Amino acid sequence: MDDKNPYKIILNIISKLYPYVLLSLSLKMLIWFFESASWWPKINNPGIIIGVIGFGIAILLGAKLSVVNSRLYSIEDAVCRIVGSLRIFVNKKNVSKDIKGWAENFEVTLFDPAKEGIVSMRNQTDILIKKLVTEGHDGPNLSGFSRDVSYVLHRSTAEIPVAYEYFLTMISILYTLMIAVMLPGIAGFIAILIVVVVLMGAAVIIEDMDHPLDNSPTSLIVVNLEPLRHFIGQNKA
Repeated sequence: MDDKNPYKIILNIISKLYPYVLLSLSLKMLIWFFESASWWPKINNPGIIIGVIGFGIAILLGAKLSVVNSRLYSIEDAVCRIVGSLRIFVNKKNVSKDIKGWAENFEVTLFDPAKEGIVSMRNQTDILIKKLVTEGHDGPNLSGFSRDVSYVLHRSTAEIPVAYEYFLTMISILYTLMIAVMLPGIAGFIAILIVVVVLMGAAVIIEDMDHPLDNSPTSLIVVNLEPLRHFIGQNKA
């Protein structure tokens, strides 16, 4: 993963958390005005309910983290294998120029993996593979190269299923509302602040990891394409 300025990372995290913190504290402030009313419900022991829902959220976030973390590193591993194949192909007869041009286009596509770019890259890969086969350079190396390229291009736009995201969002909102309602006074303000920072902070980080090829200025975690860029720098088309 690419290294970034730690101060910039912290500022990006704060900027992403700020709207959630502001909204949750505003909600708690609104609830606080009603807490002294006689009709406001009093819950003496909310720990069990809070614990059960919190445990459920932890499981869902943990499962999502496992998936996105595995995807991120598997993309990096596949890119390294692709570069290894390119280092062999670039020295083959009659295909060196094609390999260099393909590598540059591949890097551009991964930097901004739009759907149209992915389709175009797949077509370019098909053309390159056909030429490699025509020139007699087929074999295990080409097979692995084709498989890894297909994997990276597919994973570059893959995301966690929408239904999973919606359910996780729903119970996270429910959990925050429950904290705001069940914990009165100053303790409630402190609790909801901690919950939002921890819960939404984890969600923001994991969501950012779910887009490992997002190179926008506010991106926190991206795939390290340094091996590919190093190869391109060594072999300018």
